Amino acid sequence: MTMINEQLFRKNVVILDEITYRKKLRGLKQYFMKSYKYLTFQIMPNLTELGKRDGIYSIDIPIDYYFEKCYGKLQLLFSVKNDVVIIEDLVPHDILLQCHMKLLPLYHGTPYYQEKDLFKLKVLEKANEKNIREVKEIY
Repeated sequence: MTMINEQLFRKNVVILDEITYRKKLRGLKQYFMKSYKYLTFQIMPNLTELGKRDGIYSIDIPIDYYFEKCYGKLQLLFSVKNDVVIIEDLVPHDILLQCHMKLLPLYHGTPYYQEKDLFKLKVLEKANEKNIREVKEIY
């Protein structure tokens, strides 16, 4: 981005809780680099064009299959008011803040912070393996 574009971007985009938002971004960057790059280089530069009318919007960010099934979709929530984009939040809240605070254990590349989340990941993996075997048996 050139200096002029960056200044225009700063005038038109406001982050409500910037400290918490930055923490969530750091956690996303640490564990899910592809999602972080997608958010940073594809969504953020085009954010002013995405929301032309006043209202509340959400954008789904692609993320790991197991993470999405365990914690929910990764979304950027923002609103537009008088041609100013207000970035409200990045959800899911808890896991992204935990990713920032400490190193989380990984299960097949997906971070978890509670034993019940590990259990969910293992069940999802078993269900996925079973579905793959059933599909192979059909063909």
